[in-house]
Amino acid sequence: MVSLPVGTAMTNCTADPRVLLRGMTPEIDRAALRADDDQALEDRILRSSLTTCIALGEQVRRLEEWRLRKAEQDAKMRELICQNSDAIRQMAMLEESLRQMTLRAEAADRGKAEAERSAAEAL
Repeated sequence: MVSLPVGTAMTNCTADPRVLLRGMTPEIDRAALRADDDQALEDRILRSSLTTCIALGEQVRRLEEWRLRKAEQDAKMRELICQNSDAIRQMAMLEESLRQMTLRAEAADRGKAEAERSAAEAL
């Protein structure tokens, strides 16, 4: 059993037991230092883990913001594609309409030329 110096237990009764035992023996001192080192290492690991968790949380937040922006851009792109498809359909309809008008104009020109030729022959 370890004997405590006089007054140690009474004055430090709420202190860490490692503190109470310091100075008693070299083995106890080394054990207390190792325990302090272990606690300091544990504290550093916890701080490092917390810092890493905070950094990961920030990266997740940025990733979610990027995903939202990407979804908005994709929606805009789909809208533009639909508008472009509509414009292409309208262009095709206009081209067909123009082709039909050209055919009718050519037929009218042929009919007019035929009528003029017939009128010239009749004279």
